[in-house]
Amino acid sequence: MRLPGIIATVLLTLAMLSPVSAQQGLGGDPNAPIEIQADNLEVYRDKQLAVFIGNVDAQQGRMNLKTDELHVSYREGGADSEGAAVGGRISRLEARGNVRVSTEKESATGDQGVYDIDSATIVLEGGVRLFQNRNVLAGQRLVMNLETGVTRLDGAPGTGRVKGIFQPQRSDATE
Repeated sequence: MRLPGIIATVLLTLAMLSPVSAQQGLGGDPNAPIEIQADNLEVYRDKQLAVFIGNVDAQQGRMNLKTDELHVSYREGGADSEGAAVGGRISRLEARGNVRVSTEKESATGDQGVYDIDSATIVLEGGVRLFQNRNVLAGQRLVMNLETGVTRLDGAPGTGRVKGIFQPQRSDATE
């Protein structure tokens, strides 16, 4: 067992799982439009809050978010915003229940999550799992900074540890 090789594999896998190329790879462009679909919608204009309930599917660029319930905080735009129910700028998405954030190359799951558009961060909590191909990382809390590409995964309660399963790449070359 070669420790330097294992460390290099872990670092390479972490780099691929984290949003190192967030603007291209994750599609987490904060300027891209966000499309949200759900079974129901409740709007609380006084709180500048829209709550999407049931089979929520949100898409921004190449990044997709699925959850049971999504709370969307927004800022009303302009001096006369009376006619716009949800006409402002989205500043925060809070996903509650069965959260899955995915791109074409990787995905992450958890019990709840927050996408703070202003700070370009995604936080997943509760039974967090990151998947890329057959590689899996598991922990309790994940913080991804889409601007810096830095990702932190904190350990599970009780153990305080992070778990990773890394599959060696197979060579398909035949002679």
